[in-house]
Amino acid sequence: MAEAFPTLFSPIKLGPLTLRNRIAMAPLTRQMAEADGTPTDEMAAYYARRARGGLGLIITEGTYENDGVQSRAYLSQPGIATKQHQAGWAKVFDAVHQHDCKIIVQLMHGGRVADPRVLGGKPPVSASATQSGGWTLYTDSDDEKNIRGISGPWPKVTFGPARELTVAEIHQIADGFAAGAKRAVDAGADGVEVHGANGYLLWQFITPKTNLRTDEFGGSPENNIRFAKLVGDKVRAAIGPNKLIVLRLSQDGVDDFVGAWPGTSYAKAIGEALKGSAYDALHWSSFNYLDNRQTDDATPMSTVLRKASGLPVITNGGIAEGAQAEDVLTTGAGDMVAIGRPIFAQPDWPYIVRSGAAYDWAQFDRKYVVRPPIDYAHAYPLALSDPKWPTI
Repeated sequence: MAEAFPTLFSPIKLGPLTLRNRIAMAPLTRQMAEADGTPTDEMAAYYARRARGGLGLIITEGTYENDGVQSRAYLSQPGIATKQHQAGWAKVFDAVHQHDCKIIVQLMHGGRVADPRVLGGKPPVSASATQSGGWTLYTDSDDEKNIRGISGPWPKVTFGPARELTVAEIHQIADGFAAGAKRAVDAGADGVEVHGANGYLLWQFITPKTNLRTDEFGGSPENNIRFAKLVGDKVRAAIGPNKLIVLRLSQDGVDDFVGAWPGTSYAKAIGEALKGSAYDALHWSSFNYLDNRQTDDATPMSTVLRKASGLPVITNGGIAEGAQAEDVLTTGAGDMVAIGRPIFAQPDWPYIVRSGAAYDWAQFDRKYVVRPPIDYAHAYPLALSDPKWPTI
């Protein structure tokens, strides 16, 4: 009997790494670190359980790389900014590697969407002096209010006005990414992903409507992506040629769910600017990779980026079944797929899909984040280390 989805379960060489299949676990924000950002034993169990489910690659949740220039994004976010953080992550990496799975750390800077409760009274920073109209993660529904046992008015936390970064600070932040990457690989990570997507700082540079600069870091696709390329160069210099470096990109953000680039021509220009860069691969993040939100060209953005950059692409968005994942690979829309919520709710997703058997998937719902049907002892937010988060 022919194996189900042969491309999906074929090995791939991604940069310096050889992966056993083309399935990555997408980064999933969990806020389960200690209050100081140190990864916990629970996090090691969580990631190891999903590695045991048959993944080729795990991309961790967004991790702040540096204590300087307001880099933290939210409460109980893991860090890789200290020796203590490094020791905590070492346990995670060791647990994952026991299951023949590679793991890379997603490095991120919150920028203008940093929770004000982690900024110590300082304003957030961004590409330009703008203010997000959104609010912090997981403070957006009555369900969440009930989950946290909050009574009375809902304490929605909004973002403050951001100040524009200086060129000197841009280089300082890039150095922070490099230092965080070095700590990660010294702890045993197989590489890093630089977060240039989903509304965070590098996205704020890449996205024209949040980047109003007129210097070398703004004003054109090539200038808008310059900061991300600078980070890649500094990370590569810090960790050498034998570790994977991925850049995550998206049109939308945590505060802009319908965000769009100005046409596929913009994606093409970004891809061409990344040709020959320090990155080994790109990671396209979306709600549905087939929806590029443009009317002029139906070509998926991941396809455009892949062709223009010449780099392999990890494609994420709207992929929950094996047939969908196989289509990504066979149509040229990606070289790997990143699966998020299905793997959160069902750690054995790769094995189930590979069996080819019919399976009655549990519908993903907010309740599974609180008490998923499998592995609920290791899922956000049952055991928050700092459950009494302050409000402002």
